[in-house]
Amino acid sequence: MLSALSLLTIALSVILSALIRLIQTMQLRQNVANGLTGVRELSELSGILDPRDLQDVFGPPDMNRIWNHVGLHTIEQKRQLPGYLMTHTRLHWCCIAVAILAVVLHHWTSEAFLIIAALAQLGAWTSAARLPR
Repeated sequence: MLSALSLLTIALSVILSALIRLIQTMQLRQNVANGLTGVRELSELSGILDPRDLQDVFGPPDMNRIWNHVGLHTIEQKRQLPGYLMTHTRLHWCCIAVAILAVVLHHWTSEAFLIIAALAQLGAWTSAARLPR
């Protein structure tokens, strides 16, 4: 069993991390919807971390290194595990729900799910650190 302070600290960090990831995902999706799909958007939404692999999967970019012909549906079809960790909205909303439930319900299963949610957020940030600049 976690102490109250450590439980609250982990829950708040999971909630803040998930909210940041959700805001960033909304911004990336808006850029793709506006036709401004660059390397950053494509890498983060798809989870493909090597820029050369992006060309193999999505084809060559335009002259400005923008993929105008790639939409959200195409990106979601070709998404890999790092893409799910970084930009899957249901995952982040579930992490927020688990964090809130872990604070409200003091049970070992809710604490175990909180640790899993924290590991999912850690995986998202680790994957994001490996993105091309």
